[in-house]
Amino acid sequence: MRIVRSAFAFVALFAAGCAVESADPDLMVDAPPLSESWIVSNLPVNATWDSGLVANLSPSRYIHCHDDYGPGYMLTSLTVFQEPVATPADFIARMTASCRDYDLLDPALPWTGASMTKPIFAAPSVGPGPFSIQVPANDSYPIGLQLRVSGGGTHVKDVRIKYAHKDATGMALDVAAPAYTSWAIGYAGTIVNLDCPNQQVLTGFDLNNDVVAGPIRYLQTHCRDLQY
Repeated sequence: MRIVRSAFAFVALFAAGCAVESADPDLMVDAPPLSESWIVSNLPVNATWDSGLVANLSPSRYIHCHDDYGPGYMLTSLTVFQEPVATPADFIARMTASCRDYDLLDPALPWTGASMTKPIFAAPSVGPGPFSIQVPANDSYPIGLQLRVSGGGTHVKDVRIKYAHKDATGMALDVAAPAYTSWAIGYAGTIVNLDCPNQQVLTGFDLNNDVVAGPIRYLQTHCRDLQY
């Protein structure tokens, strides 16, 4: 972004005051370029999956990258464990999430190297793990979650992160050509897409799990507008 400023010519001072001539068009000059930056909105937009089951629900378990760690933080990594081996249902029984900090003042929007990790929930009993997924470190920005849920829609079986690179201009996300991490565990199931709106990034989520049986019954993502 560049702006044009006028160079003003000033005439001699008089006892009664001073007079200022109007700007001479020939003296119009380009000002130095302003510092560019990316801006992440303060207002989240939500996408929700809900099993409809309310028995034995936990309090809200969450990670809020933007609110808790800073405006450059986005959700980029999940680590999960399976259900106990003896349990017939397949589900995520434990989860930890990580937020990565991006440099909003750098037009390249690089990862600063800083990240924050938070335990989200754990079922009463946990089986094999950990299984970890993460967005690549270079030019990759999270834009949603994809879930695999049980056939009856009662619980979350698996998860992966959807992400995008910047487009050819370098000033927007190429959401038309998204990519995905691998599935955390590899379970089959019904696909549920929790996509961020166009040009928004994933900055966290809330969930509730069944504190008796263990699995996730409700999950809501938080997305925020990212603009250059």
